[in-house]
Amino acid sequence: DKKKYQNNLTMMAESVPTKTIQEDVLRAVAKTWSEAFPTAADRDRYAEALARRELEDSDSFAEEWIHYILSEGVCLAACRTFLRIVFFDDKPRRILALAHVASLPGHRGKGLGVEVVREAFDARLGVGGIQECIFCTGIPTYYIKNFKAELLPSTLQLEYPSGAKPFHDAAILRVLRGDSEPISSTARFNVNGDGW
Repeated sequence: DKKKYQNNLTMMAESVPTKTIQEDVLRAVAKTWSEAFPTAADRDRYAEALARRELEDSDSFAEEWIHYILSEGVCLAACRTFLRIVFFDDKPRRILALAHVASLPGHRGKGLGVEVVREAFDARLGVGGIQECIFCTGIPTYYIKNFKAELLPSTLQLEYPSGAKPFHDAAILRVLRGDSEPISSTARFNVNGDGW
């Protein structure tokens, strides 16, 4: 039973700007990401997080936060969010991006991923004028069911800056808090950086 499991752990999701997160917490989160994404085993998730922490805020990448659930020093679930200016048909839009959603393999199926993503949306959406989160995923029904996410049309024309990495997952979703402009099914979507 998910509720019984969660109550026994006596933990709750937390949200912290990456620039101020404690080193031991960042290491625990990076370890969970490495275990959750074994296809990227050659990547040093901790070093990547440190590098992002050193980036100056800019229009294309700013204000990264890490959202996590810790129990006795072990990160059970985590994700990261950041702000980005994207363009739909050349009109700029400041959005929240969601990335690296993961639960520790031995703790999956217990609702921890839902809790950490809910914490991310509660902490970031509706704050500072950010009304929407746009992200890609290979499991759209998970987000549609748990967060009332809207599947964006597959007919969007994705554009990336030269040399940027494209989205890897098939579905692009949007979660709204408040009002936001509709997105045309034939819009040009300039991601303004790497896919996430």
